[in-house]
This record gives sequence, structure tokens and C-alpha cells, in this order.
Amino acid sequence: MALDSHPGSTLEFLLNGRPIRARGFHAQNTLLDFLRSQGLTGAKEGCAEGECGACTVVVVRENGAGSAYVPVNSCLLFLPMLAGQEIYTVEALAHHGPLTETQQALVDAGGSQCGYCTPGFVMSLFAEQYRPGREGPCDPHAMSGNLCRCTGYR
Repeated sequence: MALDSHPGSTLEFLLNGRPIRARGFHAQNTLLDFLRSQGLTGAKEGCAEGECGACTVVVVRENGAGSAYVPVNSCLLFLPMLAGQEIYTVEALAHHGPLTETQQALVDAGGSQCGYCTPGFVMSLFAEQYRPGREGPCDPHAMSGNLCRCTGYR
């Protein structure tokens, strides 16, 4: 089967709590490509290789203990991998309301310089905030998949 186009295929998933039905997609298109096509520009393309974390989104995976919020690089997720998944982007967090706990912590700590990598850091910390069994402050290793050229996150 060719990987370039699936005109008869339909893909359903949740994006920021909203049901999505994608049709006629290209199997090699990434979630980051799809987000751009939907006008969601919070996830940034930094390296397109999954090394910088600027494009981090959260996938909610159900397991025996409940829901696991998993930070993933949207530049590495191909559309067919999204079937039945629940995905959150930075746009879902406090879009028209008060800042989330994660966003406020970054503001309070002066954690944004140029801001390019900030959405990825926010999403990694958002996933850490909901990590099953987490007690106390967030584990700083939760941000190990995110890079900041300005060195503002330490």
C-alpha cells in the first residue's frame, strides 16, 4: 500500500477535548503538520527530529491505574498513530482564562526568554503534574526532553 495518500481513510481522535475526523490524509503527515493545518501554532518545529521538545504535546493513555499523561514530540507522530487517542496541545491550557498552575509557575520563575521553547516546556510540566503517584514538586527530569537555547529553564 502506498504511503502517500489515503483518500478513503478516516481517522478519529480527540484534540483538546474536541472530536476530530480526518479524511484523505497523507500517512506520512505528522501531528505537527496537522496542527498547523488546523491553525494551532503553539507547538513549534525546532528540529523535526524529536530532539528539542519544542513541538511537545500530551497524549492521554489509559492504563490499569487510570490515565497517564505522556509528553510526546508531535514531529514524530504520524497521523495514523493517532487513531482513538486523546491529545492536548498548549492551546488547550488556559486559553481564555486564568493561567494554569504550570504556566503561572513559569511566569513566577521568569522562565521565558525568547519564548520559542516555552510551549514544549509547559506541556512536559503539564504531563508531570498529572503523573500517577507524584507527590511533592515536579521532577526536574520531566523536562529532560526539552531544550532551551536561551538557558532560561534551570
